Amino acid sequence: MRKLVLLLILVVLLPVVLLAQRTDRPTNPLPLCATSDLTEAQRKELNSQASQALAAKRASNAVFTSITYVPIRPHILRRSDGSGGMSLASINKVIAITNSYYLQSGFGIQFYFCGTSPDYVDNDTQYNSFSDENAVTQGHDVTNAMNQYYVNSFASGAGGYAYYPANGLFSTRSFILNESWNEDDLGNRLLPHELGHNFNLVHTFGQVPGNGTLGSGTTLELVTRGTGANCTTEGDYICDTPADPYNKPGATLTTVNGCPQYDPASTARDANGLPYTPSISNIMSYYFPCTHDFTPGQYDRIQAGLALRQTHTAYSLDCPPTAVPQPTNLAASVATGNVTLTWQDNANNEMGYFIERSLSAASGFLPIGGVGPNTTTFTDTKTAAATLYYYRIRPSNSTTSGVSQIIGIRSGACRPTYAYSCNFADGLASFSLNNNFLSQNSGCSPNGYSLSSALSTTLVAGKSYPVSGQLLSNGDPQSVTIWADLNRNGVFETSLGELMYQTPALIFTSFSGTLALPANLTAGTLTLRVAVLYNAFQNDPCGTYPYGETEDYVISTARSTDLSLSLQISNRKLLINQPVSYSLTLRNAGPSDATGISWQNALPANMSFVSGDASVVSSGTAVGVSNLSLVSGTSASFVYRLKTGQEGTFVNAAQIMASNEPDPDSQPGSGTGDGQDDAATVDVRTTSASTVYTSPNPNQTPLPPVLSGQPTPDPAKADLSLAMSVDQRTPAPGQNVTFTIMVSNAGGLTATNIVVRDTVRGLTLTPLPAGVTVVSSTGSYTIIQGTIASLAKGASAQLTFTGKPILSGYLTNVAQVWSVDNQDPDSKPGSSTPTANNLNGEDDVAWVDLKVR
Repeated sequence: MRKLVLLLILVVLLPVVLLAQRTDRPTNPLPLCATSDLTEAQRKELNSQASQALAAKRASNAVFTSITYVPIRPHILRRSDGSGGMSLASINKVIAITNSYYLQSGFGIQFYFCGTSPDYVDNDTQYNSFSDENAVTQGHDVTNAMNQYYVNSFASGAGGYAYYPANGLFSTRSFILNESWNEDDLGNRLLPHELGHNFNLVHTFGQVPGNGTLGSGTTLELVTRGTGANCTTEGDYICDTPADPYNKPGATLTTVNGCPQYDPASTARDANGLPYTPSISNIMSYYFPCTHDFTPGQYDRIQAGLALRQTHTAYSLDCPPTAVPQPTNLAASVATGNVTLTWQDNANNEMGYFIERSLSAASGFLPIGGVGPNTTTFTDTKTAAATLYYYRIRPSNSTTSGVSQIIGIRSGACRPTYAYSCNFADGLASFSLNNNFLSQNSGCSPNGYSLSSALSTTLVAGKSYPVSGQLLSNGDPQSVTIWADLNRNGVFETSLGELMYQTPALIFTSFSGTLALPANLTAGTLTLRVAVLYNAFQNDPCGTYPYGETEDYVISTARSTDLSLSLQISNRKLLINQPVSYSLTLRNAGPSDATGISWQNALPANMSFVSGDASVVSSGTAVGVSNLSLVSGTSASFVYRLKTGQEGTFVNAAQIMASNEPDPDSQPGSGTGDGQDDAATVDVRTTSASTVYTSPNPNQTPLPPVLSGQPTPDPAKADLSLAMSVDQRTPAPGQNVTFTIMVSNAGGLTATNIVVRDTVRGLTLTPLPAGVTVVSSTGSYTIIQGTIASLAKGASAQLTFTGKPILSGYLTNVAQVWSVDNQDPDSKPGSSTPTANNLNGEDDVAWVDLKVR
């Protein structure tokens, strides 16, 4: 669903201009003017009076040389019980922003509040639906200031209206809709627009015809300037504002980076057949841009309107400014990407404060925001990256007195701005990086921006990581763009490869992709920026847009190494107490140097340290080395000697315990049983090795479950497999060895009449258990057989027998499924020759090998 921004309706009643707004998303054309504006004669007379007043003022050198401070008396419409109405904090903010548009090159108008508190008009009827101007203004207008009324709701659906200059107290009035839910629009567009009418500016598209409608072909101003131009008599009577074809057939808008632009393909033409190029950003237009401005010609017209008002006798603009004590102890700090100011409030008669900012400590201060009375903090959320700013605080009901000292501070990283942030649920609900949620169930950030200053995750240079997220809105097209400040200069530079990800198309609910960090990225912290933009792609990470949200995260980056460990021994067969040399080698395959390396060999029971290289340290139960460094592409070896204290097989395992840099394929200290290349195992044995001793491994990281490679069980077949084990793999001749054959059914059908055979060689059999019989016997082998009547799906059964090895040497014993009533999907029971071992790789065959001492 396409978003249409706040919509102006201009209703003109003789000298009254009515500016209306809508907050829905209509699909119909923009509403048009409904009543007449000034007549041509009235307009000419007003312009003549203003020109004469300006000429007289110029003669006194009192124009275009300094700031003129104009008082505003704020009147706030409330309910009869005193509740509701626009807050003084909001009024300070929007007047401060408005003031920024009424300065040009150090001169112009600056508005201040008349009095020490606002005037309140308590009237339920007019609060709920304003329609009777007299009922609200009677007894409330002052004669020494502009009278500005803040209305909760217009009966007409209007956004506000204002009077052109006239020698009557009524002409000081303006009526402004309480848009406290959208202070940016109120301060940047609606309020300066209405005050523009107060000082003799008209809409850029000009007058509404006498019939009260603006229809086809009513834009009479010609595009041309110079010879043949009519810009002084048509349109807005100002020649540096281009002719505006608002609502003329064929005049269309397009969107560039989320901001409205006049469509170059528009077919609208003036009377000479020339195409229009209107100013979309002009405050007196009917467009809703991302930036706003007046032209020099409009500043001249404002000065003329001011000069005319200063000649009037029905009112004055001389409300005395209040002597407010100066705020002190102004301090500034940078946090979460913003500049925060604090100060000490020493007054009890201020109506609030304007915050002013400049790039110079000596001049050029512009208001950027405001706060209510008794407030002592302000956060500047609209700073450029890494820029030195100067700030001062001015009482809003004063002019040149009571101004604080000046303080300077350098801002943090750049940020985008969104004119209508949070109005339509644009932004991120959640964001995940490398399967870690950096934000979850988050709403739209204030002013469309947030920064999480806590380190959220660590990434390794040269690796790729998955990113994903969920949008707040599920019905509007959005794009997601991710930048990383790789060079850490506070600016996200697409030309330097810092644009890491962008959705390939507009999305509606969620997104996923990959973020690849360059291999040459240095270790440290950097800012990751995730931006959501409505119905367009955000190509400028610090631009100005109508709708969207940006979330910044601080992440840690590391340079990776690739460490591995190997272990070799001088002799695998030992005598008791005979030392054996171990050579442990560490390698670093890079790409970064490795530091803080330590390794450890936990000793098996009955094995002890004898000696080693100078760096090798023994604790009695383990040997190792700490605090090593290893340059990329190099290796280091360490030799130490151990001895056994008794007979047995000794399985010795060593591992890397720590490293300062991450390793892409191993984790230090994760145990010796996970198969990673930072661990190694080697075994030695004595002449008599009936007992096995293994290095302790108490901190093994849990291993993932073994995934079956078998197909899904066929419900119409059985699937038998065998496994075989012995109670001793290194027996002596004549020593009993018990063999266990495990039969399992992984199929979907119960198996019946299962016959398992084992061709026994090199063993003399002891009496066989029940269920196991001898099928045949020769001088070189004996065939034994066991039968299992049935085996349900998923069940197992065992057959056991005992034999004694006859001679020393190596011996292999093999068993197989000989027959079964059911089909088996991956093996064939039986063999063409029962004397063969049938080692065909099928899972119905199992074997075990012994070493007879």
